[in-house]
Amino acid sequence: MLKKLIKMIGIYLFSTYARKVANDYWQNTTVTHSKMEEEQFDFYYNELIKLIKPEKNSKILDYGGGNGEIAYKFQKNGYNIYHCDISKKMVNNAKEKFNLKSCECKEMKGKFDIILIHNAFFYIHPKLQEKYLKHLFSLLKENGTLFITDTPDFSKRFFVKNNYKWYEYLYLFLARFFPVYQIDLAGFYIKHKDLSAKAKKAGFKTIKKLDSWSSYRSHWILRR
Repeated sequence: MLKKLIKMIGIYLFSTYARKVANDYWQNTTVTHSKMEEEQFDFYYNELIKLIKPEKNSKILDYGGGNGEIAYKFQKNGYNIYHCDISKKMVNNAKEKFNLKSCECKEMKGKFDIILIHNAFFYIHPKLQEKYLKHLFSLLKENGTLFITDTPDFSKRFFVKNNYKWYEYLYLFLARFFPVYQIDLAGFYIKHKDLSAKAKKAGFKTIKKLDSWSSYRSHWILRR
């Protein structure tokens, strides 16, 4: 447990180390969720459609979309969707299995009405979030919208689970100062005030926070 706590502090303090931890994981897996059944992706898709309410002619980007399971459901239902991920394996899966318009996120170009980051934004180190928000802002059309969905919320971190063991309370105490979520994947809890400040610096005019379907997560809607 001590090694994990030291790793947690290192991940928060050093963005290069955090990126290495995340990259080592994501370049060597195709597992994007703990539950990867078809019904789970149907649930995500249906909830996202209710939240986003896209027009059929909207140009949509699923940024950090994993293997493409959710983007494929948008495509299958007639939406004009593009896909990208940092993992070459997942980009290849999206192309080969789902025939999606896909590339690595660093190669993505164009302008979009809607950008969706589902269950992924919290893998960006806090020191790099403003940089990524500026990049995402540049990919949006005038009056475009960025949806950061299903993201661990710092203010709700005690709802992750019940019946903590003593050392897990120590982790939660340290998370108050080093807000790391999922140590082995280098994820982070998002603070609303912090994200709002960074989004405004990136150029977004409106930042709205909504409750997610998960008790310890939230959605953020950012409009240009």
